Amino acid sequence: MLAMMVAALSFTACGGDDDEIDNGGGDASIVGVWECTYIDFNKNAPGIHEDNSIQIGDRVCFKSDGTYYTDKETGKWSQKGNTLIIEGAVEFGDIYRYGIPVEYKITKLTSKEFELTIDLGIIDALYRFKRIS
Repeated sequence: MLAMMVAALSFTACGGDDDEIDNGGGDASIVGVWECTYIDFNKNAPGIHEDNSIQIGDRVCFKSDGTYYTDKETGKWSQKGNTLIIEGAVEFGDIYRYGIPVEYKITKLTSKEFELTIDLGIIDALYRFKRIS
């Protein structure tokens, strides 16, 4: 289970009103390429922020078809209001299987930046991103 949580947090590399989250009426969108600029782990999660998880400077690309990719993984994403759902793919030979969906709370989404939080008990983290394209 911890491995799935680490995998879900490891997405890396690939938005209206600059002060509000897009709730369907604005023109801010998560689709595009974003770079991680800040990470804060608020609970004890040894090793989570080291090998497999996103690092400052890593990029994530959210595509309009509901997929995302990074240098480390690929997967599916969806957004429901202020909730971002990430479902990372795990490779089994030539076949990809999608893992357990993990929900993040979007606390800020503008045309230039967005912010995510997650609380999974042992993991309580804040991520900030800036738009690259």
